[in-house]
Amino acid sequence: MSVSDIRRMQMLLEIHERGTIIAAADALSLTPSAVSQQIANLEKDTGTALLQRVGRRVQLTNAGLVMVDSARTILREIDRMQTAVANLAGEPAGTVRLAIFQSASFALLPRAIKYLEEHAPRLILHVLQIDPETGTSLTRSREYDMVLSEAYPHHPIPEYPDLHSELLVEDPLSLIVPEESSIKSLKEANELPWVLEMEQNTSRQWAINQCRTVGFEPDIRYSANDMITNANLVRSGCATTIVPGFVLSSLSNTKGIRTVDLPGKPSRKIFTAVRTESAKNPALVMVRDALQHAVKEAFGS
Repeated sequence: MSVSDIRRMQMLLEIHERGTIIAAADALSLTPSAVSQQIANLEKDTGTALLQRVGRRVQLTNAGLVMVDSARTILREIDRMQTAVANLAGEPAGTVRLAIFQSASFALLPRAIKYLEEHAPRLILHVLQIDPETGTSLTRSREYDMVLSEAYPHHPIPEYPDLHSELLVEDPLSLIVPEESSIKSLKEANELPWVLEMEQNTSRQWAINQCRTVGFEPDIRYSANDMITNANLVRSGCATTIVPGFVLSSLSNTKGIRTVDLPGKPSRKIFTAVRTESAKNPALVMVRDALQHAVKEAFGS
């Protein structure tokens, strides 16, 4: 079996899990036409149809389902083999591809890289800053090896049978207001305009729900996925927002900003996830150790 055969089966698996060629292509960082062409080649090689269209979605034929079931086993075995070989080497080495979201990269990434340079000089870390949902998809599809992700209060850590998750830290969430503001509680923050992350972010909906819980609908005038930008809007007196501790620790200074405790002093869970069969790979274990070290150095926890 060639590398291209494994890649094609991986594409078929993504189509099965996501329901469309476009969604599968997004997960694999490919164009839909490239995925379609490779599946057509796979159908030609096997001499049978593997996909059938049902409305706007596609489904696997019986032959496609048989192939996907085998693909899962093969891909797991590849991860298991790579982990076994890596453990024989006796030290962390090779390349680890890490998907990390913005506020975590601000707070942890420089410290983690320094730790790896000192403790694992043969390990090469490649990093992509991206939202946690996409990072999880990239890890499951084997484009990346590890994702640093988040779970907001009342949103449990997602469970996937093919991923091994490990809690890194609980990151406190706070309301921040302009320093000169008289606001002392979330309820009083209805007096100001709000800036929140874009609509696809869990953090945005969670913040809106917090406001509704205390009796008001936030006046969201600004939307940006850059939390440093959001904090600077608060500093300038233009808005208020809710931010995690990772962001506060990354600000060069907090002049012009005052923090206000939220009801119940909530926190989000920060966790790493890797494919289950790779969890004991020494390079991935070392990257997790580096992130733990970065947390302790940054927050003393």
